[in-house]
Amino acid sequence: MKIFNIVLIAFTISYFGCQKDDLQVDVPGCIQQKIEEFDESSISCDSGATVYRYQFQGQLVFVFNPGNCIADGTSGVYDEECNLICSLGGLIGNIMCNGENFDENSTDETLIWKN
Repeated sequence: MKIFNIVLIAFTISYFGCQKDDLQVDVPGCIQQKIEEFDESSISCDSGATVYRYQFQGQLVFVFNPGNCIADGTSGVYDEECNLICSLGGLIGNIMCNGENFDENSTDETLIWKN
């Protein structure tokens, strides 16, 4: 009976531990595809990469942060149609997006995805 319990626990951990989390928030199909590509690419770090949704300049935008493995990496900001509207961070620490300070003018931060 102990062996059965051990096998059952091991199976449960391996089955559920390997599944990717479904997106908890509705996102446009192109953003979901971009997240999948981002996750599989060398652009994102093995851990610490995130995608957040914000309200900015009257629209929903999605910020793709590659994580901390790249010291001067930039975070791409995309609109709902997957158009890159600006890049934040980088070597100079850019905080401006379309002529406005992104941190001061974005609201409703929602975590969409992380690895």
